[in-house]
Amino acid sequence: AAAAAATAATRRTTTEAMDPLTIYGQRPQPEETPEFLSAKFAELEDELSKIPAEKKVGWISATEKCPALVAESHRLMFLRCEVFNVKEAAARICKYWDKRIELFGKVLAFKPLHVGGAEGALHENSENTKEDADRVRFTWKGLYLGFMRPTMTHDTGGRAIVFADPSAFKGYNHTSDERYGVARSTWYVLHNILEGNDTVQKLGVVVIAYPHHAKISYVDRKLMKMNMESITGCIPVRMGSFHICHPPWFFGNIIFPLIKVIMPDRMKKRIRVHSGSQEKVLDSLEKFGLERSVLPSDIGGDVILDTDGWLQECKKKGL
Repeated sequence: AAAAAATAATRRTTTEAMDPLTIYGQRPQPEETPEFLSAKFAELEDELSKIPAEKKVGWISATEKCPALVAESHRLMFLRCEVFNVKEAAARICKYWDKRIELFGKVLAFKPLHVGGAEGALHENSENTKEDADRVRFTWKGLYLGFMRPTMTHDTGGRAIVFADPSAFKGYNHTSDERYGVARSTWYVLHNILEGNDTVQKLGVVVIAYPHHAKISYVDRKLMKMNMESITGCIPVRMGSFHICHPPWFFGNIIFPLIKVIMPDRMKKRIRVHSGSQEKVLDSLEKFGLERSVLPSDIGGDVILDTDGWLQECKKKGL
């Protein structure tokens, strides 16, 4: 009964034709003329200057230690994420840098979040301290765990598609090191999708979650909270929707109540639950601009995900 209630509470009507750009009720982006952007950058600087120093410690450190990383292209991601509401963008930047330093430490945080290139934060550098070497090692373990992976495809509205499979936690031990490693891997995946991609910065991403083979023992409430805080309040990513496909029996009783506690109200309204046969779920997703050709083979789509191949390609390209 609880599972049915959760499904009913989160499912939206999909029988009508839907505009792929407005399907989730996201605010539209304004036209980015040079004059508009110049004015918004100035307003953002003004807003940042109003924030007390003790509430922007991370941001101040970033401007001092890695000015190239916080140039206009970086700030623009936050403006786009908040649809040019400078007050919200400034607050998000400050939370972002505090969280980035918490996760990556006071050295790696100020390097590009890349797995390749000598300067990449996740490059296996022999000059790293033991603490940073462990951070890198557990992040790579998180990446190879494969909980969250980019599909390299988009919905018909232009949003990037991210695949999340909680059954990947079969080999996860719930230690603090592994928890932080997975959290950092989530940051890497989303930055990999966002950086240099104007379309995704403007339109955002959709998450296809496939918890069908997950077990209750895989659930890590602390990690869920960490990832949700990063995604909804720190990383400059617009979340279009969470599509939960083939949820297990315990979703309604355990996971959904937890999601309601840790997820902001605006995101709760964007959860979509798809149950039934594989064909029924694929038909349901298609109504949201998610065609079989852009979905992972795990749920019956045509895209074969190759985590190792993707990571090796990122290393070669210095990403």
